[in-house]
Amino acid sequence: MFTGLVEKGTVVSLEQTADGSSIAIKVPKWGQMPVIGDSVAVDGTCLTVNSIAEDIVGFFASTETLSKTILGNYRQGTAVNLELPLLPNSFLGGHYVLGHVDCTGTVAKVDPSPTAWFISINIPEQFNKYVVYKGSVAINGVSLTINEVSDTLIHLCIIPVTLEKTNLKELNPGTTVNIEFDILAKYTEKLLMSKK
Repeated sequence: MFTGLVEKGTVVSLEQTADGSSIAIKVPKWGQMPVIGDSVAVDGTCLTVNSIAEDIVGFFASTETLSKTILGNYRQGTAVNLELPLLPNSFLGGHYVLGHVDCTGTVAKVDPSPTAWFISINIPEQFNKYVVYKGSVAINGVSLTINEVSDTLIHLCIIPVTLEKTNLKELNPGTTVNIEFDILAKYTEKLLMSKK
């Protein structure tokens, strides 16, 4: 489990196979490095560490993961958002993020300003039920608050510190992003459905 408070890393190498892709990522200076078998959220996608060489951490993404997320778009040099799992004594500064990407969305508009960037993202219609004004959503693993909802568009305000610590500053109209909707909305839906 994660919180959506991330740090930036960089893809240093990729190796495609018939079963998926081996991805090596240069990670930031974490106080405690993960060990082989640990989970790490990579752009909001929960992956298992399978190799470590100093500050280069290796992962394997299956063809299923590549087809459902933006990981299949990675190239050498791609900036990625990384997060270590939540510890029992960690601050919960964002919201509960599982690392299970629900879908991808497409950036419709980016309006930068000196104080904040306003970004609109088009989501698949079937996920509209999970978004509410001032609710939470994870975009590329980053915990964000929804400023406005209009049809299949969610509108977000990204402050400068978030832009500097994440890869959201690289978003442009047409960019594809990973989206995980708030798990509380999904549990609520399940409970309500079970009462029918």
